[in-house]
Amino acid sequence: MFFFCLCSPFISSIMHAQDAMTITQKFFASVKSLQTLSYTGDLKERVKGKMISEKDVFKININPFKIYVYQYAPKLGLECLYLTGQNGNKSKINPNTFPWVNVSLSPEGDISLADRHHSIFDAGFAYTASILEYLLKKYQTPKLMTLNGLVKMQGADCYYLTFANPSYQMTTYTTLANETSLSIAKKLHLNFYSILENNPKLNISGTIKTGTVLTVPSDYASKMELYIQKDKFYPTCMRVYDSKGLYEEYTFNDVVINTLKDIDFSADNPKYGF
Repeated sequence: MFFFCLCSPFISSIMHAQDAMTITQKFFASVKSLQTLSYTGDLKERVKGKMISEKDVFKININPFKIYVYQYAPKLGLECLYLTGQNGNKSKINPNTFPWVNVSLSPEGDISLADRHHSIFDAGFAYTASILEYLLKKYQTPKLMTLNGLVKMQGADCYYLTFANPSYQMTTYTTLANETSLSIAKKLHLNFYSILENNPKLNISGTIKTGTVLTVPSDYASKMELYIQKDKFYPTCMRVYDSKGLYEEYTFNDVVINTLKDIDFSADNPKYGF
C-alpha cells in the first residue's frame, strides 16, 4: 500500500505528459493538413520594453505561399498582398493614407519588419507549431509538456497546454561571414527581434561583421502556453515567454479552413483597395 501511494503520483504525471504529447502531436498534424486559412488575429508583442497591439484579418494559402492582410489597428485600412514569385517577390502595400499610392516592399526588409517580431511568412499556425516541434525534438522529453485541463475560450472547449523549458538561458554566438540577425535567427530557431533586443547596435537586415560575439537566448522560449480547440486541434491562443516575461501573444478568432479561392489573393478583388 505504501509503495502504491508513492508510485501513484509518478504514474499519474507520466500519463498526464503522454496525454499532453498526444494533443500536441494532433495539433502538429492539424496544422500540417491545412491548405488555406483565414482568421482575425489579435497580437501583442514586446517591442522596446512595451507590449504593442495589432489587429488584422489574414487570408493565407499554404503552398504556394500567398497572403492577404487587412489591418484594423493600429492603421485602419492598411492592406498587404504577397504572392510567391510575383511582383519581384515583394509585398504590394496599400497604406490607405497620404500620398494614397501603393508601394512594393521586401517582406523581410527593414521597413516591413520595423518594431515587430515576425514577417508575413510567419503568419498563421505553422511557424509557432514548428518552433514547438523543434524544441520537443531538441530536448527529447515529453515531461516538458503539461496538460492543465479544459478551459472555455471564445465559446469553445480548449485544451490548455504549457511547455516549460528549464534549459532556457542566455548564451553567446560568434558570427560567420555574411550573416544577419534574420539569417542567424533562422539558423538557431530563434526570433530575430530577440537578437536585436539583446544586441541593440544591430539592425534588421544589415550584414554583421564576421567574428562578432552576440548575446542570444539558447532557445526561442522559456515557456509557451497553448489553447488548442478540443474538436479541431487548431490553436485559439498562444503565448510565448522569455527571461523577461511575456514576449508575444497571438489570439485567433473566426478561423475558417480550406475555403479560400484565387480571388482572395488577387489585387483585382473588388473588396480590396489596391
